[in-house]
Amino acid sequence: MIDPVEALDALLEELKRQKAEGVRRVSVSDASLVALKALVGQPASAAPVASVAPAATSVASARPTFQAAVARPVAVAPAVVIADPPVFTLPAGTKSERMQALAQLIDACPETKKHLIDKHRPLLGHGSLDAKVVLVGEAPTLEEMEFGKAFAGAAGEILQKILAAAVLTSAECYLLPSMVWRPEAPTVYGKRPPTARELAFNLPYLRAQIDIIQPKVVVALGAQAFQSLHGINPSITDARGHWFDLGGVPLMATYHPNYLLHNSSNTVKRVFWEDFLLVLEKAGLPISEKQRGFFTAK
Repeated sequence: MIDPVEALDALLEELKRQKAEGVRRVSVSDASLVALKALVGQPASAAPVASVAPAATSVASARPTFQAAVARPVAVAPAVVIADPPVFTLPAGTKSERMQALAQLIDACPETKKHLIDKHRPLLGHGSLDAKVVLVGEAPTLEEMEFGKAFAGAAGEILQKILAAAVLTSAECYLLPSMVWRPEAPTVYGKRPPTARELAFNLPYLRAQIDIIQPKVVVALGAQAFQSLHGINPSITDARGHWFDLGGVPLMATYHPNYLLHNSSNTVKRVFWEDFLLVLEKAGLPISEKQRGFFTAK
């Protein structure tokens, strides 16, 4: 069954893509409107349909100007107050020793413990500590918390196919969630995006893992990961394909693999793949002519 939040995210991103291509009007049937209202928990006769804002027309020379074409779902504040972000210094040592020290620090974190349920443990990244490329995703899902591994499930399967196509082995990658706990869900759907306060609290843990690994490139998969790392919440359609600075490490924004679950056309895959070609080039990894031609028109 498709997660309603993911379905809405995919719909919004598709509307932004069409808007960027010049589409100004989209025909929606009455049946589709009823289905959309059901997804957001509104009665079929309630709430007007949101309008689409005019397109942004200017782009700064040094860095893109971001303007979201369609508002993303607003995160619902959790019932508890989130503490200030942790301040800590890891001891000197090998990468393995420092990562172990970080894991112990997070295990003992009172704020983190408040958000763990059942037998869940804080979710750190996995992969090579000598990775050239770090990929950061969304806050963990229930499936990922229960499995104990980021990018579990359908989105993870798609990401593994992308990495295989890029010939990025497990020795060259490290996969990270943007938070070490799963945001408590206030709805029956069991999922909500994290608040800015939650992302800010988890950011030191996220950055510490990146600092330990010292990759050549960091990839933000989706708007949530990019907001966490870069501090702003743009349309990922506008942010993708551009390089940003993350404390001296090149940062690339692109779509989350979830987007490909609902938009599997070669056109969308090609856009995603072009971002990965830039990542491979920046990381100094070889690219074959066959790879350069993936998902192009035959």
